[in-house]
Amino acid sequence: MNRDSLLTTFLLKNMIKLLYYQVGLKEFFMKKIIHKITLLICVHCIIPIIPVASQDEYELLSIHPSDSTAFTQGFELNEAGELLLGTGLYGESKIGYLDLDTGHYDVVDQLDKEFFGEGLTVTSDAVWQLTWRSGVAFKRDKDTLEIIDTVDYEGEGWGLAYDDQEDVIWMSDGTSVLEQRDPNTFEVIDTIDVTYNDQLVEEINELEFANGYIYANVWYTNEIIVIDPKTGIVAYKYDLTEVLEENLTDQELDEIDSLNGIAHIEGNQFYITGKLYPVIFEIELKQ
Repeated sequence: MNRDSLLTTFLLKNMIKLLYYQVGLKEFFMKKIIHKITLLICVHCIIPIIPVASQDEYELLSIHPSDSTAFTQGFELNEAGELLLGTGLYGESKIGYLDLDTGHYDVVDQLDKEFFGEGLTVTSDAVWQLTWRSGVAFKRDKDTLEIIDTVDYEGEGWGLAYDDQEDVIWMSDGTSVLEQRDPNTFEVIDTIDVTYNDQLVEEINELEFANGYIYANVWYTNEIIVIDPKTGIVAYKYDLTEVLEENLTDQELDEIDSLNGIAHIEGNQFYITGKLYPVIFEIELKQ
């Protein structure tokens, strides 16, 4: 790729981030602008985030209603089978439970307007919730979701996933690096670089741990990648573009934001959604 193409990509990506996080998605026309810029980068492939290769297979099992106003950032089932949902945007960041039958979002707590909510995960004794650029993680009571501690960290916060096999938390920061953190203190233990075909995979977003792997959304793609936590190598990837195009109306496709929500049910079955999505897809990701 030549130097001019790289510069164009850099400028367009940062224009998107500026529109999102400094202005906010409060007006429909702003979403339209962002959507068109995103198509320029992702659909017309100015620079592919993941190299083109064969996609792994999946099966759509069912579709559930969701809250289309929820800017989904954290998405996970707890031990009781309740679907935890954390949302973002300044002044609109919340945490609560989503009813899969009705799509109703039962908000338990709203963050102060200075915080932009990001990923969340359920550990053996708590719920952790990230913020985007504030460098603050909230540790919450598993039952009440009341904040019981706050911890500072460096860099941006994007996604979280609890690895119950190794008793560690995995955290993404929008780069190709995943941090391994202590589930009690939130201190960094180790880091890995995520690669596919020997190339770094950038802008890793929402995370989920299941079946010995880290499942991840990649910002502004319709793909889910499955990462070996020991090596950082992408073992599987799934392109969900067909599911979106076949099950959402043209208007819905125009209004939604990026795919950003993976919640493990059992085996290879997952609930999958995104920011401003009106539905949740129940999908089997075959391996």
